[in-house]
Amino acid sequence: MKPNRTAHFTFSFCAAGQSDIGCVREQNQDVCALHPELGFFAVSDGMGALTSGAVAAQYACDSMPEMARICLTEYGQHKYADLLADALRSSAQLMSDHLSSTGNRDKRVSYGATLVCLTLVEDKAVFVNLGDSRAYLLPRYHKNLQQITKDHTIAELLIQNGDLTREEATHHPSRAQLTAFVGMDPPATPDVFSAEVHPGDRILLCSDGLYGQLSERDIARILRSSRIPLRVCQRLIDSAKASGGNDNISVVYVKITAS
Repeated sequence: MKPNRTAHFTFSFCAAGQSDIGCVREQNQDVCALHPELGFFAVSDGMGALTSGAVAAQYACDSMPEMARICLTEYGQHKYADLLADALRSSAQLMSDHLSSTGNRDKRVSYGATLVCLTLVEDKAVFVNLGDSRAYLLPRYHKNLQQITKDHTIAELLIQNGDLTREEATHHPSRAQLTAFVGMDPPATPDVFSAEVHPGDRILLCSDGLYGQLSERDIARILRSSRIPLRVCQRLIDSAKASGGNDNISVVYVKITAS
């Protein structure tokens, strides 16, 4: 696969994404967005308990690339990564608030989804998230996967308060109870994270259908298993399905290469 280049990112990169219905669900409500010409990628997981979760996920992945394009035009050429991060967070908030005001009226939530986005700019990876879809970083020469985003769930709050351990939260009922999501009551509260990246680093965006089935050790091993991004994505999905495939599974994999 030929590496991608953008005007606003220091390095080249290769990327692929894939989504699968899994082994149990009757509908795939996950959506992936890949825009290598922007250095922008996203995963959105429609909330299965809602009537229009899949529509919300598609809306998020259709809206955010164009908003990212506007933000990059404003800040991506001028070494303003911090301002870009703030602009992307504001864009995610506006997108979510608009969906809430137009679709979730009279206190009835019909449209809802998670969202995790990646934008590559300068020598950084900028992440925005709402909900419990995750971004991971596997730095070159490192064995351990680093979770970049924090889940917007009751379980995560209990962990922060010291009432649950990470291990206990894996099977706790509150792990699926979201405290923030696309379509929530305004104002939405997206988080933004920025990480410096280098050639050889690997980035993963995924829905909970992946990390709910595989350990971080297994995910890291698969990320290192091939130089072909699409093959990595397929192996992640196949492994999650072999472990039960209890939910939809979506992955976006990005490998940073030389400048």
